[in-house]
Amino acid sequence: MQPQATMHDKPQSVIETGTRKKHIPLPTNYRKARKYVQMAVEERRNIDSLLEQDRHFRTGRTIVGRVLCNLPKIDAIYSQLDLATKEPGLTPWVARVLISELLYGSGRLVSNAPAVECIRKYEEQLRTLHAAVEQTSVECTGTKGVSFTIPRFVRINTNLLSIPDAKSILAQENWTLVEEKFDDYRAFLARVKALSQSEYIEDFHFPEMLVFPNGAKQFWGRARHLRDQFILQNKVRVSAVTYLLRPRKKSVVLDMCAAPGLKTTHLATLMKNKGRIYAVERNSDRYATLTQMVSSYGVIKTIHGDCLTVTDADVPGVEYILVDPSCSGSGMHQRLYEKEQQDEQRLHKLAGLQYKILSHAMNEFRNARRIVYSTCSISTTENEEVVHGVLRHNGHFRLLDARQELGKEWLNVGSPDFVGIGERCLYARTDDDLTIGMFVAVFERCPEGVLNEVYLAHEKQKQSYERLALMRCKQPVLDVINDEDWRPEAPFAGKRKVATMEQPTHDQVTEESAGKKLKSKHTDEQVEEKLAGKKSKKGGKTKLPE
Repeated sequence: MQPQATMHDKPQSVIETGTRKKHIPLPTNYRKARKYVQMAVEERRNIDSLLEQDRHFRTGRTIVGRVLCNLPKIDAIYSQLDLATKEPGLTPWVARVLISELLYGSGRLVSNAPAVECIRKYEEQLRTLHAAVEQTSVECTGTKGVSFTIPRFVRINTNLLSIPDAKSILAQENWTLVEEKFDDYRAFLARVKALSQSEYIEDFHFPEMLVFPNGAKQFWGRARHLRDQFILQNKVRVSAVTYLLRPRKKSVVLDMCAAPGLKTTHLATLMKNKGRIYAVERNSDRYATLTQMVSSYGVIKTIHGDCLTVTDADVPGVEYILVDPSCSGSGMHQRLYEKEQQDEQRLHKLAGLQYKILSHAMNEFRNARRIVYSTCSISTTENEEVVHGVLRHNGHFRLLDARQELGKEWLNVGSPDFVGIGERCLYARTDDDLTIGMFVAVFERCPEGVLNEVYLAHEKQKQSYERLALMRCKQPVLDVINDEDWRPEAPFAGKRKVATMEQPTHDQVTEESAGKKLKSKHTDEQVEEKLAGKKSKKGGKTKLPE
């Protein structure tokens, strides 16, 4: 007779009630985090507004943000442990959320649900892999040299808080300011990499931008009481773009693709909340996010519509325009780690849209004096090629040197393949600048009577083509090169093409000679008749020789 099983012999995740087994569900926080993380990654949706609206998921932003920030490392650990094979019944996205909480969150898992118990079995192996991943960059995804220690950038809202007051608040929160000043950008970046978990430093380029270590994202996820005074944003995604636009107080600004509104609100801060900013957004959901973000700024007026249909009459007096259109996002952190084949057809469609928006900005608004074009892409198709295209067809705007406009050292510029363009544009590279990948170009309206050099070169080339086409219309088809005809003044600068001529046959030559003789005979007879007529008019008779 076998011993009777007791409750302690059962798995902790299953309790037997009579003849029925009670299943312990996964906690709501883990379940909802799985939903939002999967939505953000697979559907590439903006989940910020959804998290704000979900009142029953108060810790949602912290848990979801923790997973997304550490996702490359979590994916590497998940793959090396081969959980998909060992635990086929475990949902991959649930596993990622639980691994994140165990290794990057509180360090422990709550509940005895089956999925939680499954992850607990591998806790020792997970911590071993975690230690190995933290020491080296992940190469399993094909991206080499990209470090995971990307810092956290936080901007002080100077409309509400001065920089000294902001530092005082951070000191009360036990943060230590690194007061060292740097003249060299590389030395600054080296110090950023060495920040301890309790230190922060002022940014090298922008005074109200503060740089925190990567682990600070957990603090800022919980610090809801500081959300108005401190704004979490990427350095180059917002600050570099708005500083390069450089609008004056009381000026009129147009943000053509404004949602979610971080750049728009920063522009309002730079303008001291004086003047007018028109913020345009086409997508309904993103427009709702935009209106919520800018609601406290009286200087900002939102427009729900397509920026390509906005006219000068709709936004009178616009002087400064920000063009940050939809792009492939190839510079975003997550894309840097993904093995994603480049879709050339999609890139060209995006580049076509970007060209249309930028051209519309240059031609529709007659008072526009400065335009900044930016993308979070590292593809030349969406960047240098678009810039070259608009300059070639719009001579009244010229490209400025963005590094000179920034006024401080910057490491990366555009491709040398685009002479006169690449060296004037800025790139942010994750490996160097510890930010997302980014591209920025600055345009300025040319003085009256001046055209940009790209446009002039294009027009000169067009005229040469037109002259060549005209020459070909007037002359026979040119398809033979005469090696003996070397004429410096010839249009082909040397060996000139001459027309192909058919050699006449012997019969053709004979017929032509006979025709000429007959024509000559008729001509002699006509001459004699004319001479006879002239003499008869004089009344005299002239005897013609026999």
